[in-house]
Amino acid sequence: MPRSRLSGPRPRKALGQHFLRDSGILADIADAVRVPQGGFVLEVGAGTGQLTETLLERGHQVVALEVEPRLVTHLERRFPRHPSLRIIEGDARDIDLRTFMAPDAHFSVAGNLPYFAANPIIRHLLEGTPTPTELVVMVQREVAREITAAEGGYSLLTISVQLYAEAEHLFDVPPEAFDPPPAVYSSVIRLTVRDEPLVPRERIRAFFTLVSKTFRNPRKQIHNSLGQGSWLPAGGANEALAVAGIDPMRRAETLTIPEWLTLLDACESILATV
Repeated sequence: MPRSRLSGPRPRKALGQHFLRDSGILADIADAVRVPQGGFVLEVGAGTGQLTETLLERGHQVVALEVEPRLVTHLERRFPRHPSLRIIEGDARDIDLRTFMAPDAHFSVAGNLPYFAANPIIRHLLEGTPTPTELVVMVQREVAREITAAEGGYSLLTISVQLYAEAEHLFDVPPEAFDPPPAVYSSVIRLTVRDEPLVPRERIRAFFTLVSKTFRNPRKQIHNSLGQGSWLPAGGANEALAVAGIDPMRRAETLTIPEWLTLLDACESILATV
C-alpha cells in the first residue's frame, strides 16, 4: 500500500492526532467528493495538507479549516498564496461558517475527522447555515456503521444524521494508512444532504426531545421506554402508541423517522387534552 512520507509537523498524541499518509486513500477520498457547480470544497481538519494537495491537484477551489495554530502556519508555508486555496483557523465543532462564506454558498465537505470530535462536527455542519450539498468524511468504523445503519438498527446518532442526509458507507481504511496507526479501523462515508429535513424545521426541537428521552432505555420495549422517558400522563404511552399505530412491544431502535414523527403527533394530541 503506497504511503506518502512528506516531512512536516508530527502528530500530537495528546490531541489524538493520526495523519493520513496513504496516497491511494487520499486519492479515493478526493475522487469521491462531488463539488457543486461553481462551488468549492470545505476541508475540515486540513492538518499537514495531504488531502488539501490532492484536492487542489484535481482543480478544486478549497477552503481549508484547521483548529491548531502550528498546523495553520505549516499550511501557509506549504501553500504560499495558492490561488485556489483559502486557509481558515477555527474549530469545526462550532465555527460560524457565515464569517467566511456567503449565506447561499455552494460547497461540499471533505476531511479526516478527529475521532473525539466527529459527531459534533457532523451535526454542526448539517444543522448550520449555510449547509453543504454533501460530506465525504472519515470517521471511526463503528461510528460509520452506526450513522449508516439500516432500518431496524437505528440509534440516536443514526436518527440525528439521517434526519438531514442520506448516509452511505464508501470504504474502510486500515490503521496502517495513518501516522501513527490508530488502534481501530476507520471508514469513509458520504452524507448527501436533503433539500429539507425529514421533520419540519419548526418541530425538530420537540422531535429530538421525544427521541432522546425514549432512547435512554433503547433495549426496552417502546411502551416502557416511552412511558419512562416522556412527559405523558399515566397510561399516555400506550394510548399514544395505539394512536400512532405502533406495536408497543417494539424497541426504540426499530422505529423509522416517519414513525417517530407520527408518535410525536400522537403524544402532542394527548397532551393537548390534559
